[in-house]
Amino acid sequence: MPRSPKRPAIYAALNEVNLATANAGLVTDIIACPGLDYCSLANARAIPIAQRLSERFGAPGRQAEIGSLPIKISGCINACGHHHVAAIGILGVDRRGVENYQITLGGSAKEDCSIGELVGPGFSYDGIVDAVETVVDTYLGLRLSPDEPFIDAVRRVGLPPFKEALYGQRN
Repeated sequence: MPRSPKRPAIYAALNEVNLATANAGLVTDIIACPGLDYCSLANARAIPIAQRLSERFGAPGRQAEIGSLPIKISGCINACGHHHVAAIGILGVDRRGVENYQITLGGSAKEDCSIGELVGPGFSYDGIVDAVETVVDTYLGLRLSPDEPFIDAVRRVGLPPFKEALYGQRN
């Protein structure tokens, strides 16, 4: 596709108002449903989780280190955020009146499609961002090279190293 002469002008205008983040395909390029803040069907917040993850992984060097890593968040089982087909999926559920977040790993919506697998027990609102960082750090420690995508690493080693990192001996 030929490059549009308008793109630089659009980028400059977006950059002026701090909306020109060049993060397409990176860990901070998160898809999240409206969640509990805007949807009457939701059981848990999704947008604030996405914002906190973006802040946690937002440093350009950190994003470059991690590379492509699709994260998707749904605030209920209707799955509007498509968490089930994300490399890291987060599903917000209601657990006895308290928001709880389940993590799935290994999903893909590409030609090698797969549904992510549930890693184990969920995490609290306050604990989910740390849990995702644990998953990311585990991936960085076990990948074969900086070129190995998250999904390939998960498919190669399975869930056990991630479960161990998240839950220790209890799971």
